[in-house]
Amino acid sequence: MTEQDSPTAAAVWAVALVVVTGAVLAALDWAVLVLHGLTYGMAQVIGTSELSPPDTDRYGWALAVGVVVDVVATAAVLWLLRHAAVQWPSWATALLAAAVGGVVAACALLAVLGINPLDVLPFR
Repeated sequence: MTEQDSPTAAAVWAVALVVVTGAVLAALDWAVLVLHGLTYGMAQVIGTSELSPPDTDRYGWALAVGVVVDVVATAAVLWLLRHAAVQWPSWATALLAAAVGGVVAACALLAVLGINPLDVLPFR
């Protein structure tokens, strides 16, 4: 194992990728907030007021939960892969860990907002 493919190198790659997945989570949170606002506005114009107005505190809380879950899940996957993926390049190990962490974090973010993450899947 070279120094470039050490577990420390995978952790450095993972930190960089967690920053990217955190930005993607922020974009997802913002997009859902905008869609909620647009839907609420249309419901007010049409006259049906069965929707609650967007609560920005709830969206901030969802983003915070998503980022924490992302960091913890990525670290857990890196820890689980510490021996199994020694033959992989460090960037590939970190990419797999960040991808799993990002998917789990996106599901947690949507769940906090009251959206079933499985409803997003097209084949359901």
